[in-house]
Amino acid sequence: MTRTMTRDWPEAELDSVRRLRILAAGLPHVALAEWVIEAPIEKVWGLTGDLVDGTPQFELGVRSVRVVREAEERLEVAVRTAFGARLNYDVELRFGFCLMQSPFSDIGMAAIEEEAGVSTRFAHFEGSKLLGRFGLPLFRWNIAGDKKRIARILSGG
Repeated sequence: MTRTMTRDWPEAELDSVRRLRILAAGLPHVALAEWVIEAPIEKVWGLTGDLVDGTPQFELGVRSVRVVREAEERLEVAVRTAFGARLNYDVELRFGFCLMQSPFSDIGMAAIEEEAGVSTRFAHFEGSKLLGRFGLPLFRWNIAGDKKRIARILSGG
């Protein structure tokens, strides 16, 4: 006897920030912060989603980012750190969402409109697979600095 389904399974749409929260919950080595930025999402993502020109402005540990390969929403980028190290990341990037993964670390950013044309909810995580949970204080400190630098850049300071 064949049984047919009479109900559909419920579906849920996740915005970019909720998706990033869920990813962070499954990565015990990442520190996550979330805050509201008093700027429209286009301006916020124009800075934070621009990996090549934006990231080196607000991320102290990054000297430069170069796109090695691009295929729609998938990228490979080469990052040169402030200490001269070179790291390659596989990247998923689209408006309001960025996930960067390397063999050593994970980075994520997400943005959604909080108040139309006025403010943006922004979430950011960073972590090292090598340092594990021991690196969390360092990444919390780094994200706090990113938050200050992003605010300063967006305010024109």
